Amino acid sequence: MPAELIAITDPRLRALRDRQFGFWQRAEGSLLRSAGLFAPSAPVHLQQSDGSAITRAETLTPDMIDPAAMVAEAEEVDLASADSSLPSRGQFLISPGLGDQMPLCHAITKIPWLEAMLGCPVKMTDGQIWSEPYPGDPEDIIRQGANFEHNPWLQLYQEFLTLLQRRVARHFPLTANTLIRGTCELVAAVLGVKEACLAWLDDPRLASRLMRVCTDANLEAIAAGNKIVEPFQDGYVCGYGIWCPGPVLRTQADHSTLLSPAVYEKQIMPYDAEVIRSCAYSVLHLHNPGLHVAPLLVEIPELSAIEVVVDPYPTPERSPYEVRMYQMIQQHKPLILDVGFPSVAEAEALLSELSPRGLCFNARFEEGAFAGLPEDWPGRTPWVLA
Repeated sequence: MPAELIAITDPRLRALRDRQFGFWQRAEGSLLRSAGLFAPSAPVHLQQSDGSAITRAETLTPDMIDPAAMVAEAEEVDLASADSSLPSRGQFLISPGLGDQMPLCHAITKIPWLEAMLGCPVKMTDGQIWSEPYPGDPEDIIRQGANFEHNPWLQLYQEFLTLLQRRVARHFPLTANTLIRGTCELVAAVLGVKEACLAWLDDPRLASRLMRVCTDANLEAIAAGNKIVEPFQDGYVCGYGIWCPGPVLRTQADHSTLLSPAVYEKQIMPYDAEVIRSCAYSVLHLHNPGLHVAPLLVEIPELSAIEVVVDPYPTPERSPYEVRMYQMIQQHKPLILDVGFPSVAEAEALLSELSPRGLCFNARFEEGAFAGLPEDWPGRTPWVLA
C-alpha cells in the first residue's frame, strides 16, 4: 500500500539541500537514497474546465488541453490525507519527495513536448499519449527550423509552468526538466526509428541537418522553461529531485542504444554537448542497454551527472559489465541509478559495489518485496514541503 506523506520543515530541508549539494561535488557523506514501488506507466486523463476529461484523441491538439483545470486538480489534493500515489491523482503534474529526493511539480510528463513543437502528430488512446513520425517531407522541418515564437505547444508548456509556479510550487518546487527528448531521439521521432537508423549510415547529411534543428529545439525549450522557474532555497531542483546551486537541464540519448559508439561520437555527441553546455548543471539520461556510450559521455567536462535507468534488470552474465560501467562513471561523474530490483538482496549487493560519494540510489520494488523492507530501510519515506 502507498505510504502516507509527512511534512518536512525548514531545518530538515536545509540539511538535505546541503547533502544534495555534496552529491554534485562527489563529497564524503553525499549518498542519496530512495525506495518505492515499481509502477508501470499509468493512464492519464486531461481534465477539462467543465468537469469532463479527455482520454482518447485521434489527433491531440494544444487547444484540447486545459492547464488551468489540470493544475486546479493537482492543487486540490488534500496533503493532510495524501500518500505517495500523488502523481496519478495530480495527473502527472506533481511528485512527492521520496527519501532523499525532493518533491517536484512539472509540466505534464505525458506530453511529447518537443516532438509536438516540431510538428509531429500527437495521439491519445486509453490515457496513453505518444507522437507519430512527421507525416510530410522532413525538409519542411529543416526549412522551418526551431522557430517557436508563436508555437502553440511551446505556449502551452509555458502556461503549465507559470500556473504551477504560482499555485503549486510552495509544496512542490517547480522544475522545467519535464519530458524533453534528446537531440538524436528527436531525429528518430521525426523520421521514424528504423528510418533514422538508416539515415545515420546512408544519408548523414540529412541526419546532420535535422540534428541542427533538433538541437536548436532543445535549446529553445530549455531557455523558455528557465525563464519561468524561480529559485528554490537559493538554487534549483533538477528533474530527479536533487537540488543544485545553478540552473539545471535534463537531456537524454535513448536512441543511442541502437547505434554504435562511433556513430554516436561523430554524428550526435557534438550536438548533445552543445545542449549540455547551455546550463550550469546538466544530467544526461540513459538506459542500461545504452551504457556503451558512457565512456564517451564522461569525457564531456560540462556534463554534471549521468542518470541510468536499469531496464530491464541485467542477466547474471551481463551484470558484471554493467557494474564496471557504473564504477567507471563514478570515477568521473556523479551517478543517479533508477533500478527496479527483483529483491532487497539484489539492491544491497549492487549498492555494496559502488562508491557512496556522488551516488543517488533509487531502488524500486514489486509490492511484495517493498512490503518486506525493514522499517528503517533508508529512503522509503514520502514527503512534501510544510
